[in-house]
Amino acid sequence: MKKIYRVAVIGSTGKGDYGHGLDTAFIGVERAEVVAVADDNPAGLERSGNKLNVAKRYADYRQMLEGERPDIVCVGPRWVTQRVAMLQAAAVAGCHVYCEKPMLGDLAAIDQIQSAFVNSKTKLAMAHQWRAMPPVQKVLAQIRAGVYGRVLRMRARPKDDARGGSEELLVHGTHWFDLMLAIAGPARWVSGHLAVQGRDVERADVREGSEPIGPIAGDSVVAVFGFDEGVRGYFDSTANIAPNVRRPKPGEITSPPWDSVYSLTVECERATLAWRQPGDVYVYPAPGVLPDIEALKWEKTWIEDWHFTPEHLPRPRKDWLHLGNQTLARDLMDAIEQNREPLSPLRQAVLIAEMVQGVYASHFANGRRVAIPQVERVHPLGKK
Repeated sequence: MKKIYRVAVIGSTGKGDYGHGLDTAFIGVERAEVVAVADDNPAGLERSGNKLNVAKRYADYRQMLEGERPDIVCVGPRWVTQRVAMLQAAAVAGCHVYCEKPMLGDLAAIDQIQSAFVNSKTKLAMAHQWRAMPPVQKVLAQIRAGVYGRVLRMRARPKDDARGGSEELLVHGTHWFDLMLAIAGPARWVSGHLAVQGRDVERADVREGSEPIGPIAGDSVVAVFGFDEGVRGYFDSTANIAPNVRRPKPGEITSPPWDSVYSLTVECERATLAWRQPGDVYVYPAPGVLPDIEALKWEKTWIEDWHFTPEHLPRPRKDWLHLGNQTLARDLMDAIEQNREPLSPLRQAVLIAEMVQGVYASHFANGRRVAIPQVERVHPLGKK
């Protein structure tokens, strides 16, 4: 008889809520039963309890962990203000964790989390839903099989909205860095530069983002990451250059007809690959886009039961985020039973934090390469 995993949910309404649907990640998933929810907001707790149809409701997540002893805990809040305390409490209680992104950009803090999970011999999976999309999984397997030849370079672009620059380095960069690591392995060094209003960022420019995610500085960032075998990864972002696209009225034409540059582009020896929301991958048959060669076309990576109904009609994927959560939820349970790492494990969350903090460390070292892992664990923006 298969084990039924008892799942508890931690949220904080008004302080990061339940992230990107982490409260319902295990709903409808075989082998899982959501048994309790904790929320320090009374109204939020009532709503969540009703939504999840659970009677066990707690104002304090520590009391929930002690009283329920769940197998798995979903740590949902987007805000990272309680991230260390919540994750340490879950590890001490012997719970495996499905955690909202971003983890943290502070190595000193994330080291505490890693130590807690190593000591408790429990697993942590990050909610990097892009990794779970069937087209993404297919193309990652093709890359590993050498279908497109050697990987040459990777370029990540976030949304470049009001959060552009250093906030997106962590908030949206976490997804792209997760994929870079899946493609090329761990980054070995980073070189970065940050600017604010056209000038170099100084420590006095430290601020909080639109939500508490730790210290940030700069409305523009460019970073280069070095991987094994000469692979380079690039990340660049500038705030407030995304178009303000609204839904057009009937017969109305809006310009531009796109709302985001959010994408990851990977150049290989025989193809260029482009990741676009919602988790689709496009393939171009050259190691770079050649607009003057009309015979070369982008081709979408199709997955029959993902993109089409049984009647082979187009299937709009508005539920892709929830399906990604469910896939990662199943993968975490499989990882527990098989004693392996989840798709997006704690080890990789640590590497992402190395990449993010390394951008700041390099900037304040005049762009000098900073080795990964870093010797200095204190965040440069936290220094006095």
